[in-house]
Amino acid sequence: MASERDLKRRIKAVKNTEQITKAMKMVAAARIKKAEDVLKAARPYSKLLKEVVQDLTAGMDEVVHPLMTVRPVARTAYLVVTSDKGLCGSYNNNLLKLVWSTFGTVPKESYKLISVGGKGDKFFRRRKMEIDKAVTGWTPTFALAQELANLVTDWFLDGQVDEVKLVYSQSISAITQKPVVERILPMSPEKVDEPKGAGGGFAFEPSADAALNILLPRYVQNIIYRVLAESRVSELGARLKSMSAATDNANKLAGELTLQFYRIRQDNITKEILEIVGGAEALRASK
Repeated sequence: MASERDLKRRIKAVKNTEQITKAMKMVAAARIKKAEDVLKAARPYSKLLKEVVQDLTAGMDEVVHPLMTVRPVARTAYLVVTSDKGLCGSYNNNLLKLVWSTFGTVPKESYKLISVGGKGDKFFRRRKMEIDKAVTGWTPTFALAQELANLVTDWFLDGQVDEVKLVYSQSISAITQKPVVERILPMSPEKVDEPKGAGGGFAFEPSADAALNILLPRYVQNIIYRVLAESRVSELGARLKSMSAATDNANKLAGELTLQFYRIRQDNITKEILEIVGGAEALRASK
């Protein structure tokens, strides 16, 4: 049985852990609000850009842009977005399990890999998987989205890859995330919803083809930016949930240890009283 001193040390350690997890929970709660604001601020532009692309590509029977070229898939580019830090529950584990089941056991000649996040970088390097580009210490900025979009677009246009897929955690709610695989290239009319009205109400100058040359690369950049922003919201949501559970568990454990401490203390006090009474009775009897 643990002594009073041991229980005191355990209670102190658990309460210190509770303070740390509670602080991390508050930090995650503050940051997730900012991350959600960034995601919400990007939605109006994303929505309008999608409508314009829908209007351009709706009803097309033939390829009018290189980014819409469909080829037999011999090599796929994967952009995997994980977190840089841990303490976010099963967020990274679930995502990396999906990654491994998707292309972890296939030969390197069949894929190119971009890793965003320190956890993914460590995962791939431990398994001796070759990374074509690694990004750590990242934040969801449009500059990063542009850089990544330009890289995968160049690979696709040069014929180095035949399709591009994003692997990330989709934010279902503040505390629920779902790992998904989303194909963004090649783009095709079937991948975009039909516009609400015939013609969509947009007029393009000098021509629809010229507009398409400008808008499709920006559309790819916008998709990747949205994925980066959504991944950060998912990460913070997972950390908020994990630290909240850890705080509750630490509080519960501290209560159980405190109750055990007082029981042992009460038993020790009772023993001391019995010893004193027994000693007093022995002295009385000797007289």
